[in-house]
Amino acid sequence: MTLQWNEQAQQEGTVLYTLDCAGNDEDAIKAGVEAALEKAVSLLDRNVRDDSRYLLCEWNADAARLQVVVSDDSKTKDAPEVVECRFEPFDAALDVALLQFLIRDYLTTCTAFLGWSLLAAFHEGDRQRSRLL
Repeated sequence: MTLQWNEQAQQEGTVLYTLDCAGNDEDAIKAGVEAALEKAVSLLDRNVRDDSRYLLCEWNADAARLQVVVSDDSKTKDAPEVVECRFEPFDAALDVALLQFLIRDYLTTCTAFLGWSLLAAFHEGDRQRSRLL
């Protein structure tokens, strides 16, 4: 799969990196999730600050979108760079447990991520109800 990242400047100096992934089978979803995580990990040296605590993975099922961002203890102060992967077409029946498994599987074997003192967390819209991965 050829990956075409788009970079969009947002308000207040933030940058959104987006990737559109075609397909809705497990292999396509795995490729998209891994690409998003790889991109997010490659940006850690620019995004981790003294108060950074989490690598947050947010799943929005309605938009078929996975966002990955570094955040602080309160999960309110995000890093300036955000990674987003959108899936189209998308099967709304995707098992969220599979998505969490793919994220956990990638991050637990990613030496570049393990070198940082960050906790990986997953949520579906409410950051305060995040689950550690």
